[in-house]
Amino acid sequence: MIKLSVVIPTIGRKQELLNTIKDLSKQNLPRDKWECLIITQSEIDIESLKEIAIKNSLQLKVFYSKQPNASLARNIGLIEASGDIVLFLDDDLIIENPNFLSNHLRHYIEKNICGVVGQVTDITKKVRNDRHKWSYKKRVGWLYFPSNYNNEALVPNGGAGNISINKKMAIDTGGMDINYEKGAHREESDFCLRLTNKYGLMVYDPEASVIHIGANTGGCRTWGMNTGIHPLHHIIGEWYFILNGLKQRTIFIRDLHHHLAALFFRQIFNERNRKNPFAIILSVFKSVYGFVLSLPKVITKPKTLDSLMNYNYKLIYSIKK
Repeated sequence: MIKLSVVIPTIGRKQELLNTIKDLSKQNLPRDKWECLIITQSEIDIESLKEIAIKNSLQLKVFYSKQPNASLARNIGLIEASGDIVLFLDDDLIIENPNFLSNHLRHYIEKNICGVVGQVTDITKKVRNDRHKWSYKKRVGWLYFPSNYNNEALVPNGGAGNISINKKMAIDTGGMDINYEKGAHREESDFCLRLTNKYGLMVYDPEASVIHIGANTGGCRTWGMNTGIHPLHHIIGEWYFILNGLKQRTIFIRDLHHHLAALFFRQIFNERNRKNPFAIILSVFKSVYGFVLSLPKVITKPKTLDSLMNYNYKLIYSIKK
């Protein structure tokens, strides 16, 4: 029997987290086939979480990590999970399909599947049946693949807000890189490319769908919105991804222009900045500064699962049925 462990990192979101857990409690998957692990990096409403877990017979574990880092939190969940499959979710989701968990889990009947990427929409973004023609490119197509695509596909990358992985394969790959500070841009892409380069492509399943609320506060937004002039940790993260990717051979020189174009249009020439020339100038300087700050990270080795011993975390609540 394959067992699933749902891992949810959270910071600064009490009510959104409760709503996400309430939606998970409505899943049809038998309770003995899945558990939920919450890794909190801030104060949460633990009493309300207990009430939901007890009322709905959920297997729930809550860990506290003092270090505010999403990659670290996911690595903690990966190590502490008792399931064969680990499903990473954001803490601010709406899950309408009662078979959402089952739709992830069904693909792992095939022993060679390393991961399943679920569809992600938001309140305003509808599903789409078309793809950019460049999304079919072998090495860089994932840069153009829409997260709200409505047809099954094979992909090398997915967002950490709705992605399940084979635990054994993920650990063998080293887990996520804690060098991506806080919740830096491209943290999940770094992990997914290492995973799929070693074990093959993941399945993209539109029936494993969530609605991402994108709460205005909490999460990565604790340190600033990822629009206009970007927060420094996002800028450093994207530069680190490109430079370290070249070093690790997950990015090739001949594809570099695709990654630099994505960086340019996200960090500098995005929609909000185009309305303000001063913002473009400031973003250029900030991007150069982020490039410089990313260099020491590239020189040192990635901080993956083997660095967990350097961080303190503790179990603060556990209930098992």
